[in-house]
Amino acid sequence: MNIDNIDKRILKELLINSKQSIKDLAQKVELSVTPVHERIKKLESTGIIKGYSANLDIKKIGFNLVVYMNITLIRHQEELDSEIANYINGLDEVVEAYFVSGDFDLMVKAVLRDMSHYQEFVLHKMSKIDIISNVRSYFVIKDIKDHNERIYPDNL
Repeated sequence: MNIDNIDKRILKELLINSKQSIKDLAQKVELSVTPVHERIKKLESTGIIKGYSANLDIKKIGFNLVVYMNITLIRHQEELDSEIANYINGLDEVVEAYFVSGDFDLMVKAVLRDMSHYQEFVLHKMSKIDIISNVRSYFVIKDIKDHNERIYPDNL
């Protein structure tokens, strides 16, 4: 689906506040309610808008440690990669995970309460992936920019 400038404006406004009413959104993009509603439905049905969620301040709910783990695997096989992906998808601590190219095979971002939680996570959950040969962990010291999956339409 091609998105035009109006769609981009709608997307930007939804990224800023997805809870606003369609009426308010329509005023901001200078259209009437019906076309804005139709455009949103089309953006949803084509999968451009995947869903709506709350953006949490994780520190305020006790998750003070963000870790990026660069993981090297002993070997790759399609079925093993699929099993690893399914297993990692089931871990509540993992908020992002990617198979990547380069010096390691898998990048995992996990959100944890503290170092004890990290140790428990590595020893009791990540260690179940028996084809891991190496894990390098990098701990976030300070957030500079954290917009989750927010790609603003100005960049499209």
